[in-house]
Amino acid sequence: MATVNFIPCSKQCVSSMKNEIEYILQDFKVCIEPEKLDCDHTVNYQTYSTDADKIGCIRLISGKDCCPETAFQEFMATKNSFKKADQTMFYHYDQAFKDGETISPKTAHEIAVKFAEDNYPDYEVVIATHVDNEHLHSHFIINSVSFKTGKKLHQGPKTLFKLRAYSDRICQQYGLTTLEPYTGGKSKSLASREYRAAAKGQSWKFSLMNAIDTAMKTSGTKAEFIKNMEQQGYTVKWTENRKYITYTCPNTMSCRDVKLHDNRYLKEMMEREFELRRIETAERRLAASRTDSPAAIAEQPVLSSDTGEAGQPVLQSGADLGWNRELGETAENLTTAAPQHQNPTEQSTLAGTAGADQQEFVADTADVITGWETEREAFFSAEAAAAAPDMDAAVDRHSLDLAGIGGSVVQLGRALERLVNPVPLKDATIKPPQHTGRKKKLAVGQKEDDHSGHDFEMKM
Repeated sequence: MATVNFIPCSKQCVSSMKNEIEYILQDFKVCIEPEKLDCDHTVNYQTYSTDADKIGCIRLISGKDCCPETAFQEFMATKNSFKKADQTMFYHYDQAFKDGETISPKTAHEIAVKFAEDNYPDYEVVIATHVDNEHLHSHFIINSVSFKTGKKLHQGPKTLFKLRAYSDRICQQYGLTTLEPYTGGKSKSLASREYRAAAKGQSWKFSLMNAIDTAMKTSGTKAEFIKNMEQQGYTVKWTENRKYITYTCPNTMSCRDVKLHDNRYLKEMMEREFELRRIETAERRLAASRTDSPAAIAEQPVLSSDTGEAGQPVLQSGADLGWNRELGETAENLTTAAPQHQNPTEQSTLAGTAGADQQEFVADTADVITGWETEREAFFSAEAAAAAPDMDAAVDRHSLDLAGIGGSVVQLGRALERLVNPVPLKDATIKPPQHTGRKKKLAVGQKEDDHSGHDFEMKM
């Protein structure tokens, strides 16, 4: 398995071209003993020093339409003849084989020569196969001016895709493994500069990602998300006619969603996430409305005055105790009275609409993965915590209602008792008798009528 890579040169000039050619032709990189030329390089590779004896060694260098030792002079002669010794002077590529690949240095060099001949037929190329590392690799220095037509060679990003595809075809011809097809998709990996900034905690792009994560924990809709981002100092441009979401950071840097190294930040995934939150919010509200209905309240267990076999109070529903009889009758009357003013066609239409609404709320969203599951859970947990005081107030209100009903029942019972045993009316004209005499003191244990009216005499 081999891959082709482009090696950029920071400065395109005559001296840099000469240095590149001299670098790839160094003896300790290209020389190998004859007996190891056809052997597996993984087992018999050698590391040479600059002062090693090269007598009897083979140099794995070649020149396409030029001599490797005089390639620099030939390159310059071609450029000067067409008066194009400026701007881009050369192109530098390498073809590297995987570590452990079963291939000999001779075969690797043959593949490199064929690669240069087929891809650059009208250009001079210096080829050098390096054996100083465990993995074999070949270098190509290509003259930017054609020795036949004098045309300049132009290599773009798509050129690398074509070179890699051709390299795979040659490797298949020699029975070697190949890489998976390269589609040219944008890489999600970090650039070296961005990686260093992230390691120091100075990456504005990572700060943007953290701000988005924070906003998604408290946003249920797109509008809420934009508002929460603005509170953190970020501007969000999110419109229907744009393919990407564009963020403007506090440091005036702009960034699209496709540059945030994770698919969950894409516009499509975030729109899908907010749709899931809308559906789940509707389901929660529907469940809450069913719980707060009079029928649900009637079915809640209440501690009644009846006792079971063990003599303990029994839990009964409000409907069994009759507490919600008035509420139930009112609700029933409202339910049964409404259809009386509707014809059968309207009733069927309402039934169909209700069924459609229920089906919409019961939509299955369990299999949809957006990458925001953790933030979604945090969002609904925060909503539930915020709604807890309202639920407590509702429970207190129901408790007061039940207490009021119980108090009314007690008052009704007392009124009935008064009807059975009426309180006698008092005549204000009649003065009640007054007891002016002192009451006789009684001894402890003596009854009030004990020996009353008898006189006792003590006799000796």
